[in-house]
Amino acid sequence: MLQEYYIHFDKITELKNEWVPFFKRYEMVLKELKSDFDILDLEWQAIYGYSPIENIKARLKQPISLLKKIERKGVPFEQEAINENIRDIAGIRIVTSFLDDVYMMLEHIKKREDLRIVEVKDYIQNPKPSGYRSLHVIVESKLILSDSVIWVPAEIQIRTLSMDFWASLEHKLQYKYKGMDEIPEEDREILKQVAVTSFTNDVKMNQLRKKLLHSS
Repeated sequence: MLQEYYIHFDKITELKNEWVPFFKRYEMVLKELKSDFDILDLEWQAIYGYSPIENIKARLKQPISLLKKIERKGVPFEQEAINENIRDIAGIRIVTSFLDDVYMMLEHIKKREDLRIVEVKDYIQNPKPSGYRSLHVIVESKLILSDSVIWVPAEIQIRTLSMDFWASLEHKLQYKYKGMDEIPEEDREILKQVAVTSFTNDVKMNQLRKKLLHSS
């Protein structure tokens, strides 16, 4: 374990000191994406008096987390290989009010000329065994630099408030137990049941919203 720690420490130091330009592009694309969706949120509020976006969070994968994923996937410790195989170094999470809003956001992303969709993982219709639900969209985002234009990979997660609440609590439980597999089976079942109940409520609220909109 101590040897593994020193190997990780050396690589993290290398990442921080020698890979600054590599990571800066992900920082820049995070700022770009966050700004774009903040502006979209303001525009919808100004035009319609309502925005489906409840909140937006941006995050950059930490070096230790990135190193673990590189090792787990067997990716060479090279910038080009990492850029091609690890697509979620930069990520934003868009939390919406209703279930339909999630897929409305996906349609909006499809229409943008500054985003190219690489892959869509629908964990809402096909939840993970834990009960986790969210829509993951892997994109390449256009980044205009002083002397060039590049496309940087990023992950956009879109989920409802209830999905975000459940995922946040599940993450804290995993941290406490150092992984989902260490959570007792009966407690994992409770988590799954809560996830199902939350999704059922999402569906009901979505149906109620449609009913009220049609009756108004």
